[in-house]
Order: sequence, then structure tokens, then C-alpha cells
Amino acid sequence: MIVLDTNVISELQGRTHSERILNWLDAHDVESLFLTTIAVAERRYGLERLDDGRRKATLTSDFKRIESEFAGRILGFSLSAANRYGLLGAQLRKARRPMETKDAMIAAICLANGATLATRNTRDFEGLDLKLLNPFEDG
Repeated sequence: MIVLDTNVISELQGRTHSERILNWLDAHDVESLFLTTIAVAERRYGLERLDDGRRKATLTSDFKRIESEFAGRILGFSLSAANRYGLLGAQLRKARRPMETKDAMIAAICLANGATLATRNTRDFEGLDLKLLNPFEDG
């Protein structure tokens, strides 16, 4: 199971798509790829901040398509993830290592589901006992 971080999803929207990301996605069984409700919220927030117009309409349409394609494969913030988040948050605080709440929630969802996180920002998640891969660099 591979969870796509928000920055990977963003590459699937708009007129130009990263060939590297498209090739990387094609190399994986679609049923092994998942989103999180946190990433969906991040993308929705970004879309709603845009001014009304063609660009917003296109990106919103693209995102609705992505949501539809991932139907049944969008992981929520479950009780297990909430407990992981609490443990993770406490560990990070003790280590004096700040982490954005949304990133910690995505990490907790991955940890609760035994999933690998595909992200461009691997450095933000290092040291969390979380399996990571960077589809922007990895073959």
C-alpha cells in the first residue's frame, strides 16, 4: 500500500503533468495506491483559495476526477491513526522537532495502515519509522 502525499496529487492536476510521476504511477498497480482525507482537505483548501475563473474550474474538475478514480481508496483519520498521531506528536515534541499538523496526521494514517508514503518532501518525514519513497527521484 502506497499513500500519495499532497504534492504527488498536485502533479496530476492542470495542463502539464510530470512525465516522471506519470511513469512512476504507471509502474504501480492502481489498487495499491491510496490518498488520505488530509491530502484531499489540503487540495480542496488550495482550490478554494483560487480566484474564480478558468484555471480554478479546470483544477477543480481535475481534482473531482482524481477523487472519483480513488473512490474506496481514500484513508481517513481513524481511531488507530488518532492514537498514532498522539504518540508521534509526543515523540516529536520531546525531540524538539516541529512538524506541521497535517503532515503528522498523514504520517499517522500511513503508520496505522502499514503504508509507504510517496512524497517529494521525504526530509519532513525522516526518522518517524515510516516507509518513504520519492517518486520525483526514485526510478
